[in-house]
Amino acid sequence: NNAGMQIEPPASSAWFLLRSRRLHGAFLLLTLLAGFFSATAAASEVSLDIPVFVGGFGIDFFQETARLYEEQRPGVKVDIYGNPRIAQKIRIRVVGGQFPDATDADLPWPTLIAAGKVLDLTPYLDGPNWENDARWRDSFLPGVLERWTEGEAVYGLPFGHAVMCFWYNKRLFAVRGWEPPATWEQFWTLCEKIKASGIAPMSFSGVAPTAADYLLRAAYYNLAGPESYRAIQLLEPGAHADDHYRRAAEVVSRLSREYFMKGWEGMSHTEAQLQFLEGRAALLVTGSWLVNEMKGKFPDNFVLGAFNFPVFEDGVSDPDIIQVGSGWYFVFKDSQNVEETVDFFRFLTSRERARAFTTQLDSPTAVRGTPSAAYSVHMRDVAAMIDRSPGSFGRPPGATPDVAAMNQPYIDARNLLLAGRITPSQFGIRLEKKAAEIRARRDQPGRVVWRHPWAGSLLMAAVAAGLIGFIISRRRDGTGKAPFASGRPVRVGGMDLIIFLGLGTLLYLVFVVKPAAQAMTWALTEWDGITAQRWVGWLHFKRLLFESDVFWSALGNNLFIMFVPTAVVLPLSLLFANFFYRGVWGTRVFRVCFLFPNMMGGVAATLLWLHAYNPHGGLVNGFLAALGPGFQALGQTGLAEWFTGFDGYAWLAQERLYWALVPIYIWMSVGFNLILYLAAMESVDPQLYEAAEIDGAGPWQQFFRVTLPLIWEIITISAVFMIILGLNTFEVIWILTAQQPGSETHVLGTLLVSTLFQEYRIGQATAIATVLFILVFAGSLAALTIMRREAIE
Repeated sequence: NNAGMQIEPPASSAWFLLRSRRLHGAFLLLTLLAGFFSATAAASEVSLDIPVFVGGFGIDFFQETARLYEEQRPGVKVDIYGNPRIAQKIRIRVVGGQFPDATDADLPWPTLIAAGKVLDLTPYLDGPNWENDARWRDSFLPGVLERWTEGEAVYGLPFGHAVMCFWYNKRLFAVRGWEPPATWEQFWTLCEKIKASGIAPMSFSGVAPTAADYLLRAAYYNLAGPESYRAIQLLEPGAHADDHYRRAAEVVSRLSREYFMKGWEGMSHTEAQLQFLEGRAALLVTGSWLVNEMKGKFPDNFVLGAFNFPVFEDGVSDPDIIQVGSGWYFVFKDSQNVEETVDFFRFLTSRERARAFTTQLDSPTAVRGTPSAAYSVHMRDVAAMIDRSPGSFGRPPGATPDVAAMNQPYIDARNLLLAGRITPSQFGIRLEKKAAEIRARRDQPGRVVWRHPWAGSLLMAAVAAGLIGFIISRRRDGTGKAPFASGRPVRVGGMDLIIFLGLGTLLYLVFVVKPAAQAMTWALTEWDGITAQRWVGWLHFKRLLFESDVFWSALGNNLFIMFVPTAVVLPLSLLFANFFYRGVWGTRVFRVCFLFPNMMGGVAATLLWLHAYNPHGGLVNGFLAALGPGFQALGQTGLAEWFTGFDGYAWLAQERLYWALVPIYIWMSVGFNLILYLAAMESVDPQLYEAAEIDGAGPWQQFFRVTLPLIWEIITISAVFMIILGLNTFEVIWILTAQQPGSETHVLGTLLVSTLFQEYRIGQATAIATVLFILVFAGSLAALTIMRREAIE
């Protein structure tokens, strides 16, 4: 009613508006001043960037140490953070030249040291410790600083001190009259006694079999001594063919053949530890992090004991020497806060902090002076082992390029040895041959061994033929319509084209195309991310397609995932979607149930199945084994024995892993495709079904004659999704193999990550990424071409 009228605010309102503006201006001024003084204060404050690996010890202790240090040094802030995969993030930063102040992440430290990126700690270690009553280097246990000493320079600073050993239940041993063995002969006698009592001698994780490395190292170090042990690590000629190495491998082979718990091939390391704690196995090999990792899971009558690895009667090393895996910290030379960073580590390695670490986490450190009373009853034996030990040995984190290249061959040989598919002699010969190939490649960088000339040529021809076929098939037909096109084309003007497509295209070029093109150029170079790039042209592609056995095995596994689960997932999704569309009872509830796996995410779903496949107590084996008594009651003895045999069955063993993936992919993929198909079915005009029904078509005839043709484009899209999923598979395999896939279980995604982050070969990794992109692109186009039909309206 007052349209067009100008209403003057009252005087009080004008005064309020003026005052509000003044208050607003004053508030802005105060905010700017506060920001200025905060920035000035922040500029005067030193902030330390220290990312750390978060494993069995967690991160709470280290963050507590950082806060205590900040109280000692008010002008310093310590940002210490991390997660179990921090190494992958830090490696990317290192490649980009963005170094933190310090870290304990698993990086190529020998290469970084050679490149002058790591600080020599010798001047600081020769100075006072935190308590200022001795040299800092004298604060550490014997031998621990030697691991990262080159000449007179010391680069690695140890703190956490994991001791590898055998664990046992003291009360069980006391009741049975068993004694911890000192020699391997005594150990085999003990295992026979344990086996005769009806208890499994040893629990072991086949999913994460790194405990086999501890056994192999201990046996070999005792037989051959420190010089030969170092020769193995440096891949010196003849080191793996040594008879001492064969005898050390025999220890691992005999344990796996005769004394490992049933189903060990499919147990994760946590499940193996639980089997030991629950008394189903008498022995366990792992690090001293076990006590902290299993805190709260020890039975009331369980008293943990530990003994050092047995020795051979003709062994040359001291029986009391221990195998350790200290957590080394490295300070980067280019850090802007070198003095403050080193000072923080002096505080971390102080006697008070070392004692606090042991008290809180029940784990030893590399620092002298921690009293036995700081350990729990479970760790007393380990503390005694440290006190008796004249020194230590172990494998330092990081590796030279040659040793990094040996990582995959070693994993493959170890898996075959554990599975009994090669003998200890073949184990050594196999590794010696691989070491010779690595040395030959170092001496002849451009060398290519043509193992798969026909397979590589056929793959290239198939990709080229697929691309050409798609281009030809996309030619417009007589009606002027492109395949899959429907409706009336929309013409876009010049300005609209710039507004709607220009910005999006620009962003896509800057953030997708440019980085992808740059990465693809890396595929034509030899580069570890630290040293200078070296142009090698098509060398990496030739090695992948024509030389690499692992590449072809990985591609075969991708094809398995792409076709086998898809052959089950798509028909099942269509079947259930049709049932739901027809209105079966409980449709709404079933929709939620089928879609639930997609809401969990790939990692969570994989971890769920990892536990479901547990050989002892897992849902799958528990259900199948429970069917045995039922069939026995029905008189079906054969079926009863067959189902009962699933107790302890290792679904995740290397040779069964991919068939075990089929139920996982069905469970994870059916719901998504079902919803996709159901949405397409609900868009079909109901009058078409009425007409078909009048013509006498039954439900299945309606499905094949009406539904299927009208939703074919959606089926094609879902098939393309399954192809992309199959070729891009990563997290499922990575988790189910404990981040150590063998050549037989690799897919292209895990091979890429292993090559990049474990072998530090960025050029080779980007070549794999390029090939993977081409395969995904060509596979998607091939599916669109094969499944192309004329659009039905």
